[in-house]
Amino acid sequence: MVVEKIIVIDDPISSLSHIYVFNITHLIRKTFFTDEYKQIFILTHSLYFFHELLFKSKQLDKKLFRIIKGNDSKSNILEMKQGEIQNDYQAYWQVLKDHDGGKSSNALLANSMRNILEHFFGFINNDAFQEITEKIEKEEKYKFFIRYINKESHSDLNTISDTKEIDPTIFKEAFKKIFIDSGYEPHYNKMMQ
Repeated sequence: MVVEKIIVIDDPISSLSHIYVFNITHLIRKTFFTDEYKQIFILTHSLYFFHELLFKSKQLDKKLFRIIKGNDSKSNILEMKQGEIQNDYQAYWQVLKDHDGGKSSNALLANSMRNILEHFFGFINNDAFQEITEKIEKEEKYKFFIRYINKESHSDLNTISDTKEIDPTIFKEAFKKIFIDSGYEPHYNKMMQ
């Protein structure tokens, strides 16, 4: 009797183990990337781990997938190409594009917008971001968006319950307006292609 083994490894990298990514990927490759197993499913949130795992795995017959949760609380599994998402910044933009296609939740949309703005303006010019958000906040319909993006991701537990108040149309409008008003509309357009 032939027994076909399937392995599932669920998120082997945590924020506490990120310094061991190389060792963990080496151990997984050495232990599980053998003919002994028919299939291996590795679930991860860490793009660094993901890329490290794939680095020496180019010769393997593999399929890659992204799992995203929509507003209907159902998970969507989408096939992806190896070079499709290079870094966290691109992953955040992908969430915006997924949302336009109805494939990601409002909460994920808002959090991704906040992360994009933090990354982009933290790199470009944080003072300009402050000025632009103060100007945009004067428009009543954008006040909640500005309040939301000015919270740190996990510092305020109210952020979790705020997600039901997110109006994705207004959030998308305000988000784009920040790039337009700051003179970076070409960057916005490029990332949304």
